Amino acid sequence: MGNFYTNLTLRGPTQAEVAAALAGRTALVTPSEAGCVVVFDEACDSQDPELLAGLAEQLSRQFRCPVLAVLNHDDDILNYLLYLYGNLEDQYDSSPNYFDPDAEPAAPSGGDAAKLCAAFESPNVAAVESILRQSGLDEDGYTFEVERHEDLVLALGLPTFGVGAGYNYVSQGELPEGLTELDLIRVQ
Repeated sequence: MGNFYTNLTLRGPTQAEVAAALAGRTALVTPSEAGCVVVFDEACDSQDPELLAGLAEQLSRQFRCPVLAVLNHDDDILNYLLYLYGNLEDQYDSSPNYFDPDAEPAAPSGGDAAKLCAAFESPNVAAVESILRQSGLDEDGYTFEVERHEDLVLALGLPTFGVGAGYNYVSQGELPEGLTELDLIRVQ
């Protein structure tokens, strides 16, 4: 069985500001690294794309910042939504026909490397484009989507806290490398 997780990476606001904005939700917020914090939200970890999109939009609008919302489904699909100032600016699906039993496997869809890199001030547009376009159908494509997520995060210069991590994993003690319980702010 592969990974099942969601998380949101915000560029700009502090850990304390994000935790305060999440009051009333059950979530965990990482410390800031490279100017970004990662949110692990319990409701979003249900893998409901509408919940994830709603929270990403809300946080992006409130903080007027980029938010990258990521969903990994069984390591077979990596989806992301990029919100800027509360507006959906980019979205990506590594396996768009996954849930259609009658469809042939398809190459990844969506994803604008230039927009993604601009949002997080990364100069690595060509590398991000390559990461987004590799398909599990290709001989050298990704076998597990957590690998694509890791490469994407590294190319964008984002904290690696979100790779392979969601609320369910982290709340059960599966902490990302470099993170301790004391580093997290728990929101209830």
